[in-house]
Amino acid sequence: MAGIFERMTMIAKSSVNELLDKFEDPEKIVDQAIIDATNEYAKIKEEALSVIANEKFALKKLDSIKAEAAEWHRIAGAALKAGNEEDAKKALMKEGESKSSADAQEKVYESAKKAAETVRGKLEDMEQEINAMKQKASEIKAKAVAAKASRAASSVTEMGIDQGAFEAFSRMEQKVDEELAKAEALETMTKGVVSEAEEDLKKKYREGAADAEQALEELKKELGL
Repeated sequence: MAGIFERMTMIAKSSVNELLDKFEDPEKIVDQAIIDATNEYAKIKEEALSVIANEKFALKKLDSIKAEAAEWHRIAGAALKAGNEEDAKKALMKEGESKSSADAQEKVYESAKKAAETVRGKLEDMEQEINAMKQKASEIKAKAVAAKASRAASSVTEMGIDQGAFEAFSRMEQKVDEELAKAEALETMTKGVVSEAEEDLKKKYREGAADAEQALEELKKELGL
C-alpha cells in the first residue's frame, strides 16, 4: 500500500516535464495509480471488517459478563432476604468470578477497541488520500496535455528546412530573374530596331512622293501646261 501512495505522491509533486520524461503516458499512470489505491483500499477495508467485528464481539461479551455479575448479585440479595445465607454466599462467589472475568474481558475489549480505531483512522486517511488523488488527477492530466502540445510546438520550431534547399531555391529564383531581364531587354532592343527601320522606310517614301510631285509641277510649268 505504501508503494502505491508514495508513487502517487511522487506524481503529484513532480513537474509535468518530469512526468513526460519518466512516463510514456502520464495520464494513464495517474489513472492506474488511482485504480491501484482504490483496490488496495477495498482489500484493507475487507480485512478491517474482522477487526471492527472483533471489537463489537468483545464489547458484547463484556456486557454479557457484567450482566451476569449483576444477576448473581441480585440472586445473592434474594437468597439473603429469604434467610438462606449459604445460597447468598454461593451467589456472591459467582458474582466475584463474573467480575474477575469482566475485568479480564475489559482489557480484551480495550485492545480490540484500540485496534478498530486504528483501522478506522487508516481507512479514513486512505479515503482522503484517494479523493485528493482524484482531484489532483484532472489537474495533472491538463498540465500533461499542455506540456505535450508545447513540446510538439517547440519541436516543429526547431526542425526548420535545410539551409541548402533555401540557398538552391534562392539561386534558381535569381537565375530566372536574370533570364527574364535579358529577355525583356532583347525585346526592347528588337522593338527599337524594327521601329527605326519602319520610320526610315516611311520617311523615304514620303520624301520620294514629295519630290515626284514637285518635279511634275516643274515639268508642267516648263511645258506651259
